[in-house]
Amino acid sequence: MNEPDPNWQKLVAAARRSAPEATQPNPAPPGFAGRIVGLRTSIIELARVLFWRRWSLGVALLCVALFIAILIILRCTDSPAPLIETPEPPSTTSP
Repeated sequence: MNEPDPNWQKLVAAARRSAPEATQPNPAPPGFAGRIVGLRTSIIELARVLFWRRWSLGVALLCVALFIAILIILRCTDSPAPLIETPEPPSTTSP
């Protein structure tokens, strides 16, 4: 097997030491202030979700309106004569 790389071991040790800080960057103070901070973060997350939902709904409605407009434009225009004329089939009746 390969020998363990000392640089890799240092990197893993540094990541383990910094893991608790990464999971909770700003710990909330205990008591009433902690609840206020928690409420503030949840309100920010809710506002972000509602903003993206509203934005995506607006984009979807715009796409539907564009599709309907193109459909109406294509149906209303008179189709021009075909570029290649088809010959009439020969008559099967004999004189």
